[in-house]
Amino acid sequence: MDDDAFRLYYGATWLNLPATLTGRRRPPLIERLTSPQRLAEWLAAVGLTPQEPPTDDDVTAAIELRDALYEMSRAAVEDRRPEGGAIRILNIAAAQDSPPALRIERGELVASAPTTTADALGRIARQAAEHLTGPERARLRACADATCAGVYLDESGRRRWCADATCGVRNRVRAHRARQTDPG
Repeated sequence: MDDDAFRLYYGATWLNLPATLTGRRRPPLIERLTSPQRLAEWLAAVGLTPQEPPTDDDVTAAIELRDALYEMSRAAVEDRRPEGGAIRILNIAAAQDSPPALRIERGELVASAPTTTADALGRIARQAAEHLTGPERARLRACADATCAGVYLDESGRRRWCADATCGVRNRVRAHRARQTDPG
């Protein structure tokens, strides 16, 4: 997989944001939010392009929220209390959320774009708060690959990996190699 590619297969935008930093359990550590432009690209990829372009301060805020969401998601799947100021950071970001205005455009119902990056991050924080306190919490799963730190929303109840094409393949190859070397 391309190291620059955004990983958007975790089932919810708030779970995709922590995946902008990979390598927490299997080096190398790869940071994908390296500039305001990269943050703008990620926001566009998740459908939250703000009307005003991101700034360096927005990158800092996004990384702070990302780390808080990572801690909150891991705490949820590990059934433990979140560490540090993760709840405070989530609440600060969520307070920036302003509900989107709905309108009809070309016969389709659409929501207005966030005005600022803080507004976009607020929408993400709100989604996280809703999932962490609602019925979606019971569908949060940690990837079964011990070298992956991913948390995803399991809609089917049968998923084992955050992404079958990466973690799933890696684990099937490991199992195959183990069977090949096992003399029994």
